[in-house]
Amino acid sequence: MTTERVAGKPGPKPKGVRVQFPTYLPVELHREVEALAKRDGIAMTWVVTRLIAQALGRPVPAYCFPTGAKQGELPLNEAS
Repeated sequence: MTTERVAGKPGPKPKGVRVQFPTYLPVELHREVEALAKRDGIAMTWVVTRLIAQALGRPVPAYCFPTGAKQGELPLNEAS
């Protein structure tokens, strides 16, 4: 019996067709976007994408939300 392993493409999942959109922000807005990105643990461009989608009443892509990567250590007394 042989099993064939199909390797997936390494790296992050594709986010679909996208275009570059350079823009200039006032310093205060840039700082706020940066703070949101740090708080949520995501890229600043993802924060901007989320804000634009919300402002336009469009669905927000899943990658624009916090990843929930802030996990704590499981105490040994709770381990099975």
